[in-house]
Amino acid sequence: MQARLLLLVLWCASAAHTARILAVLPTNTKSHYAMYGRILDALVSKQHQLTVISHFPRRDPPINLEEISLAGTIPEITNNLTRQQSTFKPDFVRNLEQIIKECLQACEVVSRMPAVRAMLNSTTHFDLIIVEVFGSECFLPLGKRFNAPVVGLLSSVVLPWVNDQVANPEAPSYIPSYVTSYGQRMNLWDRFLNTFAVIWAKAIYRYKSQMPSQLIADRLFGPGHNLELLSQNYSLILANSHFSINEVRPLVPALVEVGGLHLNDAVKMPKDLKRILDNANEGVVYWSFGSMSRIETIPHEKLVQIFAAMSELPQLFLVKMNRAILSNNITVPENVYAMDWIPQYKTLCHPNVKIFISHGGLLGTQEAVACGVPMLVVPLYADQALNARAMSDRGLSLTLTLSEITKDSIKTALHNLLSNYRYKENALRLKDIFLDRPMPPLETSVYWIEYILRHQGGAHLRSPALDLSFTQYLLLDVLTISIALTAMTIYILYKLFRYLCTRCIRWWPKQVIAQKRLLRKSMTVFHCFLWVYKIKTN
Repeated sequence: MQARLLLLVLWCASAAHTARILAVLPTNTKSHYAMYGRILDALVSKQHQLTVISHFPRRDPPINLEEISLAGTIPEITNNLTRQQSTFKPDFVRNLEQIIKECLQACEVVSRMPAVRAMLNSTTHFDLIIVEVFGSECFLPLGKRFNAPVVGLLSSVVLPWVNDQVANPEAPSYIPSYVTSYGQRMNLWDRFLNTFAVIWAKAIYRYKSQMPSQLIADRLFGPGHNLELLSQNYSLILANSHFSINEVRPLVPALVEVGGLHLNDAVKMPKDLKRILDNANEGVVYWSFGSMSRIETIPHEKLVQIFAAMSELPQLFLVKMNRAILSNNITVPENVYAMDWIPQYKTLCHPNVKIFISHGGLLGTQEAVACGVPMLVVPLYADQALNARAMSDRGLSLTLTLSEITKDSIKTALHNLLSNYRYKENALRLKDIFLDRPMPPLETSVYWIEYILRHQGGAHLRSPALDLSFTQYLLLDVLTISIALTAMTIYILYKLFRYLCTRCIRWWPKQVIAQKRLLRKSMTVFHCFLWVYKIKTN
């Protein structure tokens, strides 16, 4: 009896500190959910009551997790590498437009689901709303609908428009924009193009995402929910970045970096894979293009050259690839071992893995850094060129574009990475920096989410800059007053100088005449003196 009473008391005590949380994650992207899912699992383990709308439902959800499954409603976002883009648009513009298009499609589909509409019309109460911060803001009115603070999850580095939403300082002079390939030390031309990219990205988001999202939100929630204003009321945004591998940048308190929170040591490696890695005496080169880009869709001639280069190297090549859908006229070398699914983090941390051939996705980059593995990066899409440049600047990777890949180029790059120990030393050094934190990133995420719950939205974290106009924020009004005061001071000094000069000119003739008269008198006296002196001498 006493034991039951104790359990009841403990349950009540834990329930008193738990919250009802709604998480809406409409995009069908496995790599993004690898981050989001870890946070949700951690909140579930803390006994919070979660309602999750996503494409990745659990098979056996715990009692405190309710799921609205989106599985099968929209296709998984993938890239066909065989399809070549021919357009005059810059790559970053095309990438942003594609991202926004996919996010808007997800919003459109999810907003029409009966289960979602039923939830909105219910009397359910939520203490916190979690939304995805990426290409659309259509579900931001949930915070107003349930009178709850909103926490955003960002699967990338800070996006240009997110800086405006939380009043985070924008510094294109040394912070490269998303989907560009610049480093933090840019020349004049790079800084010009980077600034242009930031401005253009914000314009694209404003007109191609925010305005269409407003129409979806009005249809779902009714009119009166201004997304531009609601986007400035995030209580917290958790960004999947870290200053050690991304940019060194200023951050407001409501924007917290938690890069690497998806790293999970609990994942087990299959025994057959472990045996293969253990027996690779010459080392292993691991090749994966993530969940969105399939290696099998690389253009035929490029894939043939890649495999030809691999066949001439002694290392074992472990490739995330489905050989069943590979073209029949492509010969896979004997030292290439292909698997459709590979536990990437565990594999990269195996001591026999020497090189990681990657597309530069942020999660894979973080895993390679956490394991201290040098990289050969082939950027394909979105922020991958930015990540490739960041790793190259830190001295642990080489970069090849898909168009630059030949048998010789990839063989030379792999040989340099394997033979030059400098890349491994830099990778191990960056690993120590990346992992050295006061608190693991997953714990940091949970702490800040519960911080928002404890402080009823954490309004004190909101930057006062959000309430300033454009002219006030950039001190244009102060600059105008300073210029006016300076001009007025110069004008007054000019008038004063002119007045004094005029007075001096008027006084000048009289003074000259007096001096001339005095000179004449002096000369007369002198002449008289000479005359008298002459008489006396004679």
